[in-house]
Amino acid sequence: MLDRFYEAMATEIAGAGGTVEKFVGDAVMAVFGAPHAQEDHAERALHAALAMRRRLAELFEGSLQLRIGVNSGEVVVGAAREGSSFVSGDTVNVGARLEQNVEAGEILAGERTVALVRGAFEFDEPIRIDAKGKRDGIACRQLIRALTLTRPRGVGGLRRTLVGRDTEIDLLEATYRRVAHEGEPHLVTIMGEAGVGKSRLVRELWGRLGGAPVEPLRRTGRCLSYGHAITYWALGEILKEHFDILESDPPESVRNKVQPREILGLALGLEAQGELHPLAAREKLHEAWLEFLQDLVAERPVVVLIEDIHWAEDPLLDLLERTGSEVQGPLLIVGTARPELLDGRPTWGGGRRNASLLWLQPLSEDEAGRLFDDALTEALPLELRNLVVERAEGNPLFVEELIGTLIDRGNLRRVGEAWQAERLEPNMDIPDSVQAVLAARIDMLPSLEKAALQAASVVGRVFWAGPVHELVGGEPDFGLLEERDFIRRRRGSSMAGQQEYAIKHALTREVAYTSLPKARRARLHAGVAAWLEQAGGGRDETAPLLAHHYAEAVRAEDADLAWGGEEAERARLQAKALDWLRRAAELALGRYELGDAISLLQRALDLEEREQSRAELWRDIGHAHAMRYEGQAFWEAMQNSLQICADRATCGETYGLLALHTAARSGMWQRRPDHELVTGWIDQAFELSERESPTRVRALVARAFWAPREDPEAAREAERLAEQLGDQELQSWALDALLAQAYAQHHYDEAYELARERLNLIAQISDPDHIVEAHESAVPAFAAVARIDEARRLAKTADELSAKLSPHHQVHGLALQLEVEELAGGWERVVALTERTEGAVAANLDTPCSRNARSLLVCAVASVVMGDEQRAAELERAAEELGMEGYDFALESPRLRLALLRGNPQPVGEALEAAGSHNLAFGLARLAARMDALAALRDRRRVEEDALPLLHVDTYIEPFALRALGIVREDETLVAQATSRLRGMGLDWHAEQTDALIEAASLPGGRSTDVE
Repeated sequence: MLDRFYEAMATEIAGAGGTVEKFVGDAVMAVFGAPHAQEDHAERALHAALAMRRRLAELFEGSLQLRIGVNSGEVVVGAAREGSSFVSGDTVNVGARLEQNVEAGEILAGERTVALVRGAFEFDEPIRIDAKGKRDGIACRQLIRALTLTRPRGVGGLRRTLVGRDTEIDLLEATYRRVAHEGEPHLVTIMGEAGVGKSRLVRELWGRLGGAPVEPLRRTGRCLSYGHAITYWALGEILKEHFDILESDPPESVRNKVQPREILGLALGLEAQGELHPLAAREKLHEAWLEFLQDLVAERPVVVLIEDIHWAEDPLLDLLERTGSEVQGPLLIVGTARPELLDGRPTWGGGRRNASLLWLQPLSEDEAGRLFDDALTEALPLELRNLVVERAEGNPLFVEELIGTLIDRGNLRRVGEAWQAERLEPNMDIPDSVQAVLAARIDMLPSLEKAALQAASVVGRVFWAGPVHELVGGEPDFGLLEERDFIRRRRGSSMAGQQEYAIKHALTREVAYTSLPKARRARLHAGVAAWLEQAGGGRDETAPLLAHHYAEAVRAEDADLAWGGEEAERARLQAKALDWLRRAAELALGRYELGDAISLLQRALDLEEREQSRAELWRDIGHAHAMRYEGQAFWEAMQNSLQICADRATCGETYGLLALHTAARSGMWQRRPDHELVTGWIDQAFELSERESPTRVRALVARAFWAPREDPEAAREAERLAEQLGDQELQSWALDALLAQAYAQHHYDEAYELARERLNLIAQISDPDHIVEAHESAVPAFAAVARIDEARRLAKTADELSAKLSPHHQVHGLALQLEVEELAGGWERVVALTERTEGAVAANLDTPCSRNARSLLVCAVASVVMGDEQRAAELERAAEELGMEGYDFALESPRLRLALLRGNPQPVGEALEAAGSHNLAFGLARLAARMDALAALRDRRRVEEDALPLLHVDTYIEPFALRALGIVREDETLVAQATSRLRGMGLDWHAEQTDALIEAASLPGGRSTDVE
């Protein structure tokens, strides 16, 4: 009995293209998609399961029953050994758990299997079964029945449209019109890689032919990739459609329906009547097929579609070619095929007048984007759209399957009739369906070319012939890989003397790469790194590549597997990886590619085992985060460094950087840093630094920024020491501290000269962040001495420089222009920049910045000035929703302006900086708004206190102080003098506010406080 069971089950498994892995007692383990990949492995497995159940019932008449579990996923494939499995892994274990938990006579499929075959089978409701080691159990569904032999392409629920194929559909329609008009047959083969849109194009053609002036008879058949007696399966499907033959029809009924050409029953799985030799039977079938079509075209035009002829066997291909040349009449045969058809039939579609090939290329990026839009019929986030379009690379099927993955992962969900985007994860796994299609194509390559494609995938999307030759130890045929559309030869090469290629699709590269066992992958990376180092001579240009390959060779999770027993080689490779990661990070910082630099340093951190080196890496990571204005990440990295730091000098340097960037970039937190906390860091930097060291300069500059009153000489000492050290960047920081100090004391001429000196110095500095920062501090210094046009030019330059840096820098660059126009009263220019400001702020939400909120408020002021209160309210709400705490010094001036413009001057805060030191970036606007607000409130006591220190001739702030004094003293001469000076500086809008301020001061809400 067991022998009969084994033989029957093995036959059904083999018929579906599976491999019997082993028989154990009365159990059978079968594998589909290994050792050779199959794009429809899940469908094959389920069809085999149903066939096995059906065959068992026929053999044993219900006395035996099967329990079948089917699961899909990644497995480790090894060499086949007698009595042992050649596949292993969690996927196999889960499949066994499914089989153990299913009832007799039932088939249980895992969730990945169900997802792979959606639309081709009917399943029961989802359930979960308990399994050891699976906390949430195993999701699965009971298989009910097969719905179709092949899975429908695409994802249900999406709108399907034809995009980017206007030329092709026009050509097909023109071909049909010619066939119908001339009465001659034509065979056109639509050729393209899997998923490129062949079926979609044919579906559109089918719809259009239905409305043609001369509507043709249309019949369809499909070639199968596996099964018993499938040579003429496509013809059988056409005959079933034409003669209304059902699966349940008995053989005699089928023969009657195809009369008088009974031999056509061969295409339907019937045996030939009489003693016919197989070759004779085949010839009679071919003749009968040609006669059948000849009769059809005698009545009206006929269009026959044969799909997937790359799976057709030679007898069917021979018959199709005969049909296209021997049938006399209006017959259009449309075939769809993948390029591998030409491997066995290189002349297919060529060399004959009545045959042609129509090649389909991938969609353009714009066309793929339209396909995404049409599929979902919703305006979804651009980020989501771009992710799908980029990954699909013009393949319509991949677009749909990637959308399906987003739906399965919960990134997209249907709400009523609409689609709604949820969270978006940056990394998207390749859908199993796409993985299967690509893996099957790769597996069809000869072994050397397959190994070459895998080796190339390790080198990268772009690769050179040299390392691939070394890695595979042979001379693969790159021409074959080009012919099969896996790679493209590139013009020129980034490596001298090396032919350069590119893997055509990123998804192909991923599938080829992940098909390699991890240990093999690691050794290939080591080989690539060695080749690169030798070929490139260890130049800096190859540093990122060397860092990547050496690091991948010793990945922590794979290193034991790859280098077990070779500790010395592993240590050598790890040292190489660390050296090149740090060098690549250093170069990335120099190019201001901060994200890349942080990633490289993080990878080094994963490999580094020495505590002191880890402390230095954390410090470097923190410094890079500071350059990106990522305040919280900066603090966390620096604290991580300090927790493991044992070297005094390293700890001091970390405290110095921590203090400097916190003090200089204090607006990059949601809540302003605690004063005592930062003071403590500054003190630690002093304590741990040498007296004449860069760390001490940073500590001095930090103190000058953070607590200028505590140490008035800190900035001057920093300048002296920086000059002594000959460090131009530290000299620039010291000049910035001196500038801020002079500005805070209203020594505007001195601040202006220091700003000019610093701008001259930065010509010798390459750090783009530092250059932008120097312009930022120069803008208010120039404006303070009423050089508004020069300040405007500097702001524009800063904006242009910032465009090449981070989103945070871009907000700063744009904010500088807004701030100059705020000082100048150039509200029309602010309105013109408002839309751009909203976009810049939105792009910078990940890094808190006081200028995010402030810029929106300045735009709100401009909207009020221009009479658009509704727009102003929107901008105010957006600013307040950002929730910045502790930044009143930045936000006060636009808030005061809004209150003044609305005729409701609000009380002015008792800020410590009112008449003493004041913030460099926003101080002028703040003082000007405070003077106007105090004047409108007729707060004479505070005007007299605050205005007197501001009466410096030829400075921006002087006329505002004069006007405030004139209003509260009711001195028309002072008011006129102030207005004249405002106009002389080109501050016409501010001059025009004089009457409004006088009127506000005379209202009952105004209050007068006499000076004693």
